[in-house]
Amino acid sequence: MKVDIRADAAKYYDYNPNVPDDVPFYVSHIPSPQCAVLELGCGTGRVTVPLAPHCRYIHGLDLSSAMISICQSKLADAGVPPSKARVEVGDICDFHLGRAFDLIIAPFRVLQNLETDGEVEGLFRCLHEHLAPGGTCILNVFRPNRDPEGLRRYWCGDVEKLNWEVPVEGGRIACYDRRPRMDAEKLVLYPELIYRRYEGDVLKDEVVLKLVMRCYYPDEFERFVTAHGFHIINRWGGYKGEPYGEGPELVIQFGRDL
Repeated sequence: MKVDIRADAAKYYDYNPNVPDDVPFYVSHIPSPQCAVLELGCGTGRVTVPLAPHCRYIHGLDLSSAMISICQSKLADAGVPPSKARVEVGDICDFHLGRAFDLIIAPFRVLQNLETDGEVEGLFRCLHEHLAPGGTCILNVFRPNRDPEGLRRYWCGDVEKLNWEVPVEGGRIACYDRRPRMDAEKLVLYPELIYRRYEGDVLKDEVVLKLVMRCYYPDEFERFVTAHGFHIINRWGGYKGEPYGEGPELVIQFGRDL
């Protein structure tokens, strides 16, 4: 099993006010109340918990045991029984659940955390194995705000930038990012998030989370999906129905080729 890089940062994840308003979008794509849903990269249950009432069963996988522990607590607090929802530690590039799902999702750019071609190939093998006949999968990535040459030229930098800050009892929590490096050939970004908790003006905790974000452009993302034996059903530029290639996200719904 891979190292849980989010072990120390998990406790700060749900403070982030900048997550997308994507839950209604995913609810609207649950095909029926009797369907089974698989969520890859379920994290602390931001999407898992509100989706549970809308389907017969939802199964979540995440590599972070710390995230899964929080998600399990949320499901219990919401009164969701284990027969309706299960979340577990697992590698989304290599899993075998022994059942098929009517809808598979990977919200908030989970796909982009896969750095290597081998990891991506593993994910798509698992999608083929677990997607029910007639079922669909929805993947998303962010739409790069610069062309490849612009990314290579301007993305990197060691200066910290404040992402968000929220008040908490006795102090505040702030999240900064910095951009120390990228793979210029493969267009893989390596941002770092720095979480800091203050009591008054005293720094009480600091956690650095080093991430991987692999970039995809609109046409490339479509070819990427179809090259792995799937056909595209729909596509959007965001969760409010923005045109594909024009909004902040690249969202594709696809099914398995017959």
